[in-house]
Amino acid sequence: MKDFDSLFFEFFKKKNDPNIFLTKTEFYNYTVQIAAFSDRLAKLYPDQKVVAEKNKENWLSEKYEDYLEYKASQKK
Repeated sequence: MKDFDSLFFEFFKKKNDPNIFLTKTEFYNYTVQIAAFSDRLAKLYPDQKVVAEKNKENWLSEKYEDYLEYKASQKK
């Protein structure tokens, strides 16, 4: 769980920093790794399986194009 928290906060710190621009590969590395953690959580906590699967779906559906739009809006 500690690794998940570190990865999650690192991603959001970079995503929200107007001076940092993630490449497409970096962006998807983060989202896929976070989705994988959700998958692991579902196995560790079966009672949270539905929530973990939904989180996994959400992370895997993140789009780099949306990230680019978000970064463009930061510069305004």
